[in-house]
Amino acid sequence: MGPIDDVGVPLPSTLNYSILDKKKSYESDKICNQLAEDLSDYYDVFEFCENLTGIIKIFNNLSLSGQFQEDSCTIVKFWMYDRLFKLRNRKQSVNDDINKIILNLKENFNDKVKECNLFDFPYVKEDFDKMKSVYDYATNYNTIENYLYDNNYICNKNLKSYISKNYEIYINMKNNCSTGGIKNMIYCKVLEKIKGVHIKENPPLSCEVKHLDGSNNRKDQYMAQTEEEPSKNLEQKISVPFEDIIVAVIFPLLGIVFLFFTFYKFTPFKSWLKAHLLKKKINEDYEGEEYIDKYLNENYNKYGHHIHYDPL
Repeated sequence: MGPIDDVGVPLPSTLNYSILDKKKSYESDKICNQLAEDLSDYYDVFEFCENLTGIIKIFNNLSLSGQFQEDSCTIVKFWMYDRLFKLRNRKQSVNDDINKIILNLKENFNDKVKECNLFDFPYVKEDFDKMKSVYDYATNYNTIENYLYDNNYICNKNLKSYISKNYEIYINMKNNCSTGGIKNMIYCKVLEKIKGVHIKENPPLSCEVKHLDGSNNRKDQYMAQTEEEPSKNLEQKISVPFEDIIVAVIFPLLGIVFLFFTFYKFTPFKSWLKAHLLKKKINEDYEGEEYIDKYLNENYNKYGHHIHYDPL
């Protein structure tokens, strides 16, 4: 199983470049030190050189994937040019032209692989990127087509974008190269490489984006709704009219007063209340008197002076 791209399916082109990234030779210090010195304006030249040397050593035994697995030469060239354009220049933010790098590489590697010309691709990044996009798309085409067939032509948004973007580049390149201009001869070589691959044009390969997060959307909506409910209830509580508060408080009080008045006026409750209050007052007066007497007696016993009569 190859590395999984964010398109949701293992792409042969990605697998191939990953395999080549891991091929290194640690016995090429002399060549790589000299190359790093000659290309001192660039970072990571020594590491790139070790990588390229490792690939060249096992060139005839490379095992690659995809539509063009037998064409190791072209795959290695796309890998090599892509890595060269990615070398960071110490003086420039963008490495658009690798002409100087290629000239130095030729001096050391031009005859290392006799059956493959490593240096016949465009040296300008814009042209190379278009070539690589179309070649990689052709490499991955059957894999993507089979994947979509097995999945009822359902895909994620990244795969849909990958298909439409690269198909557009393919059509534009095909139209431009049909003019036969000398300027486009190298640029159009990739079309010769992939003409054996049937890239559908009418209709083109396509798929529908399946919203796998549909249930999550419903869940999110539910969570949002439940989060809104407390705030709505709070707003409703806060926004209760003041008149309603008055009605809720005054009416019960008026009812209590009315009931009390009715009992007091038209029932024996009036006589009972008077007798109860009178009895309570008498008891309180009596208890008060007892307390006073007790208090006086205690103080008298504590502080009173006893008179003794002593005989002469």
